[in-house]
Amino acid sequence: MAVRKEDDILKNLPLPAAEYIRLVIKKMRYRKKVRSEVMAELAGHFEDELKDCKTEEEKEQKAKQLIEQFGDPKLLSVLLRRAKKRCRPLWKKVLVQTSKIIGLLFLYIVIRLIFLATGSPSINTDYIEWLNKLVAAGRPEAENARMNYNKAAELYVKMPAEIVEKSHTLIDTDFNKWFADLNDLQRETFTKWLADNQQSFEAFRQGSEKPYYWPIYEGQKSGQPLQGNSAFYDTNMWSKRRVIAQAMKYQIIYDEYEGKEVDALNDCLILLRYGTHLEGKGLLNEQLVGIAIEALAINSTSRLLQKQDIPIDTLKDFRTRLESIICNAGPILTLEVEKAFWYDLIQRGFTDDGKGNGRALSQGLPLVTKDALNSITGFFFWNFPDRRECTATIDDYFAKAGNLLEKSPYELHQKGESQIWNELGKQSVMLKLLGPVHGRVGEWNWRIKAQRTALRTIISLLIYEKEKGSYPTNLDELVSSGFLKSLPMDPWSDKPLVYKKTETGFTLYSVGLNFKDDGGVMGTDEEGKPRMWAENGDWVFWPVAK
Repeated sequence: MAVRKEDDILKNLPLPAAEYIRLVIKKMRYRKKVRSEVMAELAGHFEDELKDCKTEEEKEQKAKQLIEQFGDPKLLSVLLRRAKKRCRPLWKKVLVQTSKIIGLLFLYIVIRLIFLATGSPSINTDYIEWLNKLVAAGRPEAENARMNYNKAAELYVKMPAEIVEKSHTLIDTDFNKWFADLNDLQRETFTKWLADNQQSFEAFRQGSEKPYYWPIYEGQKSGQPLQGNSAFYDTNMWSKRRVIAQAMKYQIIYDEYEGKEVDALNDCLILLRYGTHLEGKGLLNEQLVGIAIEALAINSTSRLLQKQDIPIDTLKDFRTRLESIICNAGPILTLEVEKAFWYDLIQRGFTDDGKGNGRALSQGLPLVTKDALNSITGFFFWNFPDRRECTATIDDYFAKAGNLLEKSPYELHQKGESQIWNELGKQSVMLKLLGPVHGRVGEWNWRIKAQRTALRTIISLLIYEKEKGSYPTNLDELVSSGFLKSLPMDPWSDKPLVYKKTETGFTLYSVGLNFKDDGGVMGTDEEGKPRMWAENGDWVFWPVAK
């Protein structure tokens, strides 16, 4: 049998010395190479001390004396281990310490990840039901225009392909010229398409006469969060409704062409009423559809008023009905329903302690982290906001966002708060994405308010001219004469809309996004063409741009 290396090292030593060295080396619990080195060093020390001994007995006695001098083998092994560590090269010390730190860090990360991954959320609230209760506000279903609008969508007949192709050129073309350019078959197809949709239009009109409208959300895919889940949202029905609104615009234009200005104005009010029905309730995208349709109604009305000489009685009746719709309309935009998505994310991203609190789980991290640094510090120091704190952050964001929506663009600009939307959601990575979006939405909110104000002013000016024979010198005269209740304020200047009497009529405009009066010169797009709502000029409501 081959002799072991340690036996070679210890072969010249008495048995007590060899056993003592073996015990010391065993208790060192160090790397094998280092233990071999220490064994050789200890053996060499014993051999030097025993070399003058004449007999084996003398060697054994001398070895026992040396062992007593060395003392407890366990203590010696500790001292030897420390000595070896101190004698290591600096690079090796750094490497060893770094390895220890990395190991501990890895272990800590694993423990932290396990902690975040363990535990389960409690899905206790049905936010579809929550949404439905919020938008219905306890009103009877019989007062809901939803069924009428859905019926209109079901009855709608699609525009024939040959008319769809031709309709694209109508945007920038006078309808009389556009209609005249159609051949006989196309004109017949167009008028038949409008006739086929009269039942759809009538259901739409009936819906607009209902006092209220609110959506009904049907449900969602089992177990899925609201965020990113459109199962409860009837996209197809909404798409059809938007198409019907566009189709009614063609009906308005065609009625004007046929000399049926009263019918055309009536349908303008129908569209406007539908727009206000959608505003201020439901999901944000639904409300934005309402704003777009109301803007379509106002633009159609303004073009009709500019092209036709409407009798004064018709104008007065239209103004009365317009005022009634606007006065009875609720807020244009609200964000209350949007909170459902966030509350649902919280209940899915946090544990539930049964007392309204809980800790963040891995899926809840985007709700409680501000940025990369905050994510790291929160992860390592276990200081993420809890469920109650996260809910308070969401509520605080939406409360502040709601207040900002009520402030005019001029007020935000003067107070230096125009950039506040970018800072509003700084408490959370996900909320940061919302701020700029809601800021843009707030601008649309004030645009439609300005359009409403401008339309009421335009109608009052037209009535004034028909009664007095000329337009007023200024808007103060319009108010003092009782044709307008108060001065029409411009949200972008905190002053009245700019009114200028001209040789052929008048000009009415807002100073727009640059907050300065450009003399009624409309801004332009990238191609240099005049464009409403451009940032580099005024927003001219009258005369209507062709």
